[in-house]
Amino acid sequence: MAGELIKTEALCLDIRPWSKTSHIVTWLTPLGKVGTVVKGAVRPKSFFLGQYDLNYTCEILYYARARGELHALRECTPLDRRDALRSDYRRLVLAEHMRQATGELAAAGPEAEAWYRLALAALDGAGQSDNLLGEMLEFEISALRLAGVSPDFTGCRAPSSPFYLEEGSFTGRSSRQMPISPMVAACLMRPKAAKNLTILLDAARVIGVYYNFHLDFSLETRRTIVKLVAKGQGDKT
Repeated sequence: MAGELIKTEALCLDIRPWSKTSHIVTWLTPLGKVGTVVKGAVRPKSFFLGQYDLNYTCEILYYARARGELHALRECTPLDRRDALRSDYRRLVLAEHMRQATGELAAAGPEAEAWYRLALAALDGAGQSDNLLGEMLEFEISALRLAGVSPDFTGCRAPSSPFYLEEGSFTGRSSRQMPISPMVAACLMRPKAAKNLTILLDAARVIGVYYNFHLDFSLETRRTIVKLVAKGQGDKT
């Protein structure tokens, strides 16, 4: 692979300065994450100006170097700029959360394409939907599924059934459990269809605890994200 020119679709996950005029850009592609150096990216006459930014889907051409090294970006053409994300800070916060989670969890190799498709669909939803909290939960539950630790909420029957965190279901032997109502369980099975903000917030709390238990996510950071994403949603749901 080293020494080849590779053309692929890619989602811009992260941009960092590399020098006064250059960037390091991390992409998610159908084959996994790729790090590229964009030399002269911020020079006034650079042909990369406006061709990539966070949340963009692009077609990139890069020169592959040895494994573990940063590759050299040669060409970049935006395919989808997702301009709707720029007009609402709640959508931007949600998109940032989705990109960071994807960057941490996405697999490489054959499994990477499913993560790539999930990220594209999630960002599109964040830019189009009014139910942003539902979009967030849909993304997080789908990410858990791809990570191999998907919870099962189908067994909830009682007004407050015990959900066992270790087993990820309503039946198990673990002493670590939390009560979930049938309405919250139904929300977690179809979060984008949920309309009640209180139920959505309860469902978000469940998934936050589950993420922290299985994937070591920061609960405090996620609580802040949930508050920002949910702000103003009560008038629309």
